[in-house]
Amino acid sequence: MLRTILMLLPVFVMALASVGHSEAIDHARRRGPVPMELELVREFDPGLSEFPKGIAFDRYGGVYVGMQMLGQVRKLARDGSEEIIATIPFDGPPGTGFLPAIALVEGWIGARNAIYASFVDGHTGAATGVYKISRDGTLSRVPGSEAISFGNGMTADRRGNVYVSNSTTGSIWRIRHDSGAVELWAQDPLLEGDGSLGFGVPLGAGGLALDGRSLLVTVEEKARVVRIDIDRDGSAGNVSVVVEDSSLYMTEGVALGRDRSIYISSWYNSTLSVLDRRGNLSVIADSEDGLLGPVTLAFGKGLHSRYLYIVNQSGFIFPDPKPALYRIKVGP
Repeated sequence: MLRTILMLLPVFVMALASVGHSEAIDHARRRGPVPMELELVREFDPGLSEFPKGIAFDRYGGVYVGMQMLGQVRKLARDGSEEIIATIPFDGPPGTGFLPAIALVEGWIGARNAIYASFVDGHTGAATGVYKISRDGTLSRVPGSEAISFGNGMTADRRGNVYVSNSTTGSIWRIRHDSGAVELWAQDPLLEGDGSLGFGVPLGAGGLALDGRSLLVTVEEKARVVRIDIDRDGSAGNVSVVVEDSSLYMTEGVALGRDRSIYISSWYNSTLSVLDRRGNLSVIADSEDGLLGPVTLAFGKGLHSRYLYIVNQSGFIFPDPKPALYRIKVGP
């Protein structure tokens, strides 16, 4: 089914782009009281199919991004250079396979460093799954991860457990740090999409962010963020809605600030919003600031921990894409 969906994607894009997109952006403009200035970190070339999705950081300031349509994981250096860390092996037609998410698991002394990347094979399905990229560049698919048919978001905890969202089934999977076993961790109606985007399948659970003893999950077509409690034994607990608002339609990214504000991106509306501790939701950046299809959100590490990074995918429905990586300084 995914093969058919991906083949029809250009038709879907043209139809979607012609109806209501600008109205949706106008509807979402509820400016917050504090202006936030976007800083351009890196531009990418849409002519080379450089549409980023997924971001991770190491403790030394290294920035890693996924290239969705190229199936690549790249490391961005401070001097402006880029290194391709790995490319998922895929021999299907262009546009029928993509990389939606990455996560970094970092050992105390670096010996256990590994990058995880999800991949969706819309051609034959043979390459679908989650791949582990070891420190020496060795690439291997995690056994059992082929069951994760649409791994759209990913994050890792301090112990090295990797959580992966499956958008089409409204579920969260976990790759255990101790055994590498892949297990269905949570599945709930609150994580399901409704098919309203017209992609051919429901698009539910998306971006992920850890919040202490809970996991924040965006639910794309339902324009909501959900919280899943993590019980003491590591299993999934109560599932509840944190926020639901039409301005968040096709919400992709979620990140938690030091003051416990929750930052949320809407790919469809090209907005970055913040939910403060009182439950107030406001837009802090949008298309007028340069956003165009923002997806993954994450705070940096070390000296960059005050910066919220915004992956500006800028693909699919936008006639003049401007893929880029931005950041915003949050706090003093």
